[in-house]
Amino acid sequence: MNARRVALTAGALLLVAAAIPGASVPEGPPAPVSRARYLMGTVCEAVAYGDGAAGAIEAAFDEIARLEQVLSDYKADSDLSRLNRAAGRGAVPCPPDLYDFITAAVGFSRETRGAFDITVGPIIDAWDLRGRGRVPSQAELRGALRRVGWSRIGLDDAARSVRLPEGTVLDPGGLGKGFALDAAARVLRSRGVTAALLDFGGQILAIGAPPGEEAWEVSVAHPLRRDEIALALRLRDASISTSGNSEKGFEVAGRRLGHVVDPHSGLTVAADASATVIAPTGAEADACSTALLVMGPDAGLRWAEERTRIAALFLDVDRGGHLRAITTRSFDNFHPSLPGHGGAGADSMKGTR
Repeated sequence: MNARRVALTAGALLLVAAAIPGASVPEGPPAPVSRARYLMGTVCEAVAYGDGAAGAIEAAFDEIARLEQVLSDYKADSDLSRLNRAAGRGAVPCPPDLYDFITAAVGFSRETRGAFDITVGPIIDAWDLRGRGRVPSQAELRGALRRVGWSRIGLDDAARSVRLPEGTVLDPGGLGKGFALDAAARVLRSRGVTAALLDFGGQILAIGAPPGEEAWEVSVAHPLRRDEIALALRLRDASISTSGNSEKGFEVAGRRLGHVVDPHSGLTVAADASATVIAPTGAEADACSTALLVMGPDAGLRWAEERTRIAALFLDVDRGGHLRAITTRSFDNFHPSLPGHGGAGADSMKGTR
């Protein structure tokens, strides 16, 4: 049998093929089709099996490209950018995809008690996290925080309109890729694809499993060294997202900063840890991994244990250089050999800085 390994990193996924030593290869195995395209500021890779797989992948990529024009905050002519510019000017009718996206974001914000918050744009700007990075003054942070708060978003389901207070800036970064992955998966399934893996620059979504296999194999990276595998998982009909700072963190005046911010305090989240979430949908995995990184291991695992739809993993490095893995009990379904779960008896793996 052939196995496929996906290296899951805090900011990117590497898709490679690996044969299991000693395994036999069945006669005439179906050949996978692989494609890649630059989308939403990163590379989206896909592997799929079956007749018409190539055309299905291209159609899925086209759907992500279409959504990029809706959700991008980098493109001045996107629907989201136009909505941001209309903040403080009353209710704005939105196209269906944008309204559904914002409705989902508000739902995740409510569910995570604001640990995920689509209105963090002013904090992102205060730290210049899209540029070279800077440490804002306390006055700047207070000013940014006054403009943040998901509950300030006004939704009108009947008119499908959104009202943003003046100064509000919606940031799609913690949900956009997951939302797009779900849309791409719908395209693949609608075209008859039953086995595929989408790798979208830090998040993956699995449909079925490779022929002859029970699941796709993915591996979560070390939180500080994105090219080093920490542990392997098995994934089928689910999405996995890791939030961390191994790729996008930076240093300012000798201070290591992460690119994820806490919407409550306005501070950046610790740069030496990562949070991984497995969920049925890409949107849920994306938003929840961001929220859990903000919550931290103790509060995050308590929150995750109360929700049957997700499995969660925290990785961090202690002062002795040991890599610690702390998980929810449901994580055992994806990595049965991991000793310790639910925050007690965490797996400890020796690492070096």
